[in-house]
Amino acid sequence: MAAGPVGFQVRLGEDWLDYPESAAKTILTAYEAGEKKANFVLGIDGKSVPMYIDFEEMMQVSVFSKRSYPVRQPFDFLKAKETDDDTFDDVEQEEYKGKGDQDVAKARKLVQKLMNQTKDFKAEKEAEVMEGWRTDINNMIKQVLKMGLAEKEVLPVRDRLRKVHNAVQDLKGAIRVYARTRPLNQREKDNMSKLCFEFEKDNMHVKMSDEDGNTNRYTFDTTFNPGNQKEIFSELEDLIQSVYDGFNVTVFAYGHTGAGKTYTMYGPQPDPNKDAGVVLRSIDKVFQLREEFGKQYSTGICLSMVELYNSKITDLLASDMMKQPQINVRKATDGEVILEGSQFIPCDSTAEAWKLIEKAFTNRKVAATAMNAESSRSHLILRVQAKIHNLKSGQELKGKLIMVDLAGSERVKNSQVEGDNLKEAIEINKSLTALGDVMEKLCAGSKNAGYRNHLLTQVLADSLGGTAKTLMFANLSPASVCFGETKMTCEWATRARKITNDGGKAEKDKKDAAPKKKAVLRKK
Repeated sequence: MAAGPVGFQVRLGEDWLDYPESAAKTILTAYEAGEKKANFVLGIDGKSVPMYIDFEEMMQVSVFSKRSYPVRQPFDFLKAKETDDDTFDDVEQEEYKGKGDQDVAKARKLVQKLMNQTKDFKAEKEAEVMEGWRTDINNMIKQVLKMGLAEKEVLPVRDRLRKVHNAVQDLKGAIRVYARTRPLNQREKDNMSKLCFEFEKDNMHVKMSDEDGNTNRYTFDTTFNPGNQKEIFSELEDLIQSVYDGFNVTVFAYGHTGAGKTYTMYGPQPDPNKDAGVVLRSIDKVFQLREEFGKQYSTGICLSMVELYNSKITDLLASDMMKQPQINVRKATDGEVILEGSQFIPCDSTAEAWKLIEKAFTNRKVAATAMNAESSRSHLILRVQAKIHNLKSGQELKGKLIMVDLAGSERVKNSQVEGDNLKEAIEINKSLTALGDVMEKLCAGSKNAGYRNHLLTQVLADSLGGTAKTLMFANLSPASVCFGETKMTCEWATRARKITNDGGKAEKDKKDAAPKKKAVLRKK
């Protein structure tokens, strides 16, 4: 097969093959003129077989048999399959005499130019440059659709937007760790507590000094002292887009009891709407994005909420809390963690989602400790799943937003608990230790991260490392009486920042290892 100029390719089985030179020239001429179709002939086994490409559907169609095959555009930079097999013969084509649609022709030129400008996104290391590309591509999609370009033609551009957005998030860190403190509470003020750390002016470092003058300095992606809820959410807002790009986005709050985790995640209780936390704001963003993409996509959103308490998973949205189903954790072939037995309940608005969350809150276990009379004694795990179907192209994606309010990490001797509450505290610390061990192994590049060592890490197995986008809030209590717990939180959290993202290498390796199907269109 004589390779044609850079242009369209047809997919036969798993192979992308070049058109012969004459056919490629005819197709490209019609494309650049803004035509909806390109008529041409392919030489197959000495016969001239009439074909056409439907640019609106991006399919090659045989005039007689009506068999169709996918086609990719000249700006889609997949490498053609190298083959010595002469699948097509080069035959003379009729002269192109059409005029085409000038708006569509201009739109295609704009797309090709931008796709060429952004083709090296994998090599770009400046987040600001990538963010500029992301904005340009997003604006380009809206512009060319108005100019009459079909959705199927825009699909590779949407894919480029998704990949650029993903690359921007990776440049910012596979796991971003933010430190947040709160003001001294009244009890701490009454006890004349002093501040146990200093937030430096660069908004990245926290310095802690003990009574002997020993100083430790911890580095975070950003610090908030204490910051407001809107500022906190602005740091993760862009991540929500990744859910619509088919990725898992995980946000969790870590820290000892009373440090402000639940306030950061859910806002003030019992009326979080007065100062909504990142959960409510994130869900609102999910539905906002659904509205924005409503014309091109059909999106189903459902919600699940479970708690992990004393090594048992409870579905907080079960229809009958007294008859809890057995919940088993398993991993699907694509790596997704599935909690068999728990419910994903469909919801169509932020208000509906929040009603479900409020129902779950009424069933959450709490126990009194000396550090916080309403200390949450379980890990609260909210999962919001979005299934996205492109109405024009048929492409389907599934993304998940996972938000975890971890149980308090205080040292047992400071909690002054005993009996069942002591068992709770020991189990909580065991689960958090397992989570820390997984992070340490991920940092070291270990192939066995130890997810199966605890139920908590099994549940979060698709939420750390790999292609997951993860953000952690390390909540720090300011009181000197909490020095030990706060130092432990800083050490645990800064270790998490070292986790690297493999950019989807695991999924690519799995795909490359799969058996290939051979081309199905051969000489007759």
